[in-house]
Amino acid sequence: MTTQSLGSGESQLEAIISYILIIGVVVSVVFEVIGIALFYGTYGNLQISQDKSVFISGQNFFAFIINQFQHVFGSQNALVFITLGLIILILTPYIRAITSVIYFAWEKHYKYVLITLFVLIVLTASLALH
Repeated sequence: MTTQSLGSGESQLEAIISYILIIGVVVSVVFEVIGIALFYGTYGNLQISQDKSVFISGQNFFAFIINQFQHVFGSQNALVFITLGLIILILTPYIRAITSVIYFAWEKHYKYVLITLFVLIVLTASLALH
């Protein structure tokens, strides 16, 4: 495997990853801004208390995500939007790792598939085991 054989593929992968990271950050910021605006509109200030519903306690990150999506249309929309913004920001590198595994498998770069798969397993374990 020479630098020439990976040259165009690497730039293509870098473009895909950069779009994923940009989109993840922008969507996260949009959710955060909506959440802050809703919170300010509802309470008239920006003093967010330490509400227990937005903390991960006694569950893994993936169960926390499912729990948050169940409350999207609840009474505390502001905190849910803020929390979803943070979830999206946390999941952005996770999606990047999944994309890299798929891309390297597609290009048949099995050494990189194994390395990136190891990173994905570590990320999954850290999120699942909290």
